[in-house]
Amino acid sequence: MKYSDSQIEYLLAEIYAGVYGAYNLPEDLYFAIADYLKKALYEGFGSSLSALPTLSKDYALLNEMRTNIYAFSGAKTYQEVVDMSALLTSDGGVSSFRDFKSKALSVYETYNKNYLETEYNTAIAQAQNANRWLQVEERADVLPYLTYNAVMDANTSEICRSLDGITLPVNDAFWRKFMPPNHFNCRCVVTQTDDAQVSSKAQVKEARQVEGKMNDLFVANPGMTQIVFSDKHPYFT
Repeated sequence: MKYSDSQIEYLLAEIYAGVYGAYNLPEDLYFAIADYLKKALYEGFGSSLSALPTLSKDYALLNEMRTNIYAFSGAKTYQEVVDMSALLTSDGGVSSFRDFKSKALSVYETYNKNYLETEYNTAIAQAQNANRWLQVEERADVLPYLTYNAVMDANTSEICRSLDGITLPVNDAFWRKFMPPNHFNCRCVVTQTDDAQVSSKAQVKEARQVEGKMNDLFVANPGMTQIVFSDKHPYFT
């Protein structure tokens, strides 16, 4: 993320002075986060908005997802500033700007390095699969079946193992909830074919039970919802 040391220093000083807070957010931080996540969105989608025909389905989908990135970035900036501002209360135990800076930097690092890396990867995966869903719909007449494919190794999650191999028609309601990614850093994909052995009702019922173990953020199909981060994300609360 393009946010310099001098910008961080200014940010912390303004929060400490009470200039920045819940009702006056730092726009430069907001745009830095948004631009960084937008880069991930475009990388995953395989195109920027300006490179697409304005009346195309691709443009409409990517535009909605970009709007969601800006909303998410605003919510993230808000939560981050609120958390740093909370250090200034009596419970925060801050005795000086130096003390505040040390603690606030830890908050900054958590939001903009630890969390942001995962959010970046999530934006890439959501964009990839949203774009893939467009292709799935376009080819549904000649390739009417989808199969869920998990990467099977020591890092495979229980969620992905449970869904691996499920094969159903493109128009089956199953894909409204179980189109990858289905968790943070999910590596699963779907393959589309013209002929397949459809999974039995028992197999699908068993696979669906994994929904209770999934983060609500990923019980969706990004190509249908047209968003990267759902309103169930903690930032939005």
